[in-house]
Amino acid sequence: MPYSEHYHGSIWHFTDANALVSIVEKQELWASAATMLNDPEELVYGAGRIVDWYEAHGDALPQNLGLHMQLTEILKDNFVERVQENPAYVVCASTDYRVLNQWRNYGSTSGVSIRLEPHAPLVHDDAEEPVFRFLPQWVAVEYRPEAQDARISRVLADIGTGRLRNVVANHPGIANMLIRGTLASLAASMKDPAYAEEKEVRLVVHLPDGSRPHHRGSSRGVIPFLRITHIPMLGWELPGLPPVGKKIGLPIQEVRVGPPDGESERQRIIGVKSLLNTHGIEAAVNGSTIRYLPVQ
Repeated sequence: MPYSEHYHGSIWHFTDANALVSIVEKQELWASAATMLNDPEELVYGAGRIVDWYEAHGDALPQNLGLHMQLTEILKDNFVERVQENPAYVVCASTDYRVLNQWRNYGSTSGVSIRLEPHAPLVHDDAEEPVFRFLPQWVAVEYRPEAQDARISRVLADIGTGRLRNVVANHPGIANMLIRGTLASLAASMKDPAYAEEKEVRLVVHLPDGSRPHHRGSSRGVIPFLRITHIPMLGWELPGLPPVGKKIGLPIQEVRVGPPDGESERQRIIGVKSLLNTHGIEAAVNGSTIRYLPVQ
């Protein structure tokens, strides 16, 4: 995804207390296969939007023969099915912690919302050299069809005129792989307008070459996932920081505990503060500020 699509604002990851303990103690996030999220057809939706846009507006893209040959081959080759077979993996979050729908779905009385640093370098935690073919990127989800059209246009045009232009012209095999990854990310960055109230932003990652996902059970079935961790600045060793490649605590900036407020909220704040202090994380801990009484 080109830089124009990267998200740089506030990132709030909603989860429950058990997951917060795991995140802090293991120093990692879990990115789930985009085929296993709350909308089971969302990758079909996103991939279909790309195919439909290219069929209707592809002629408006730069007149780059290599680009059009690649896109035609990829999008005509059972693209929707292939995106589901080789999906992007995502960590879901929101642009705001005051999203009642997210508290209802993921937080409730034992829930938290974790504010994460959007520019911290994140890597795959299972490979011998913890790197990705595509670096993880935070991208805001587009819900409005006109905004989705604009994003598709920008991303496809960037393939032909931006970073991949020379690759498309001179290395078609490599270009095909890179374009497929870019389109898988693009498909995962769009959802049906019915989900707009989630205000979702996603960390989009891909399974590295030679790696296999982990798996966990949930109410939705077996979910493939990747472990994501934080390292110091890639390629540098800085005084006072662990060597490059050694994971350190995730860049947690703040934690909000879920509703309701009152004495139980104060108890939950104390517990989260203890967890963070034990693991050397300096971050504010506050209440959700939402006047809501969850169903018991």
